[in-house]
Amino acid sequence: MSGLTIQEIETKLNTIIAEIKRISVDEISLSAEEDFIGKYGLSSMDAVSLSVKISQDFGFGFGQQAEDIDGLASFGSLTQLIQKRAA
Repeated sequence: MSGLTIQEIETKLNTIIAEIKRISVDEISLSAEEDFIGKYGLSSMDAVSLSVKISQDFGFGFGQQAEDIDGLASFGSLTQLIQKRAA
């Protein structure tokens, strides 16, 4: 799954977050700097679901490397990490 743009990654992540939180994707609105975990109240179980969905949808094992934790700091850091790792 190489060559994904940040926009494509953001769209996919919005869909994943909406599925996990059982809300409409239209209710998801995030800027690169935002703490998406806090904004949408993702629990530890939600984080596990997020990790699994990222692994499935982007084709790499998310949560297996130390830098993955840094990727959870903000929506932008996660999209950049995915772009780098899915290449």
